[in-house]
Amino acid sequence: MPDRPVADLLLGRPPMDHPLPSFDPDRAPAGAGQLFVEWLTEAVAAAVADPQVVTLSTVDADGSPDARVLVLRDVDPHAGAWVFAADADSPKGQQLAVRPEAAMTVYWPPQGRQIRIRGGSSRSRRRCPRPSS
Repeated sequence: MPDRPVADLLLGRPPMDHPLPSFDPDRAPAGAGQLFVEWLTEAVAAAVADPQVVTLSTVDADGSPDARVLVLRDVDPHAGAWVFAADADSPKGQQLAVRPEAAMTVYWPPQGRQIRIRGGSSRSRRRCPRPSS
């Protein structure tokens, strides 16, 4: 067994070893929400597995980071709003109540695209759409 078996395993497989799309920031839509919807639509059309699954990162009361994978329920590109469900009693709900800042990361591997969004969060009174079965 090598001294660094995990490193050898990781280094033996080049990341993103396939053609990647170009990205010209000067040609991107003005709002992040519009670019997100454009790329999400492309991921759905390309049959990317689980394109609506995102990683949401929050910070607990002690300042320790926390992250979890969840399902994005809606996007309002004009308002710059990403909608997800949160139980107020869950760690996610409690963390957002104390410190309403979050970061969301999405990665669509087949397309080599990722988006990071961060900013304030607010509680919505509207019900989140439920995923279809």
